[in-house]
Amino acid sequence: MPTTLADELRRHLREPFPDSVVKGRDYGEVDAVMIDADIFGWASRAGSLTESDRAGLRHAGDELGRSLDAFPENARPYYERLIRIARMAVAV
Repeated sequence: MPTTLADELRRHLREPFPDSVVKGRDYGEVDAVMIDADIFGWASRAGSLTESDRAGLRHAGDELGRSLDAFPENARPYYERLIRIARMAVAV
């Protein structure tokens, strides 16, 4: 069954922040907490994003994608969902 952006956002809200991730630490190109907040914030407004917002969201998703291997392995599914959310929100 295909999931919607709203489904992914709800799942993300229910998921606890990974214990293995150090808050305030950079992983690859991103700050672990800020990338979460940025992507979720933009995606929550997906239907009303400006082109500049879309570019920022696309860039954030790309940075996170390039940084995924720097995260602890057990935290990657949490951040993989954020990448899906970013891609889905840009496509709205």
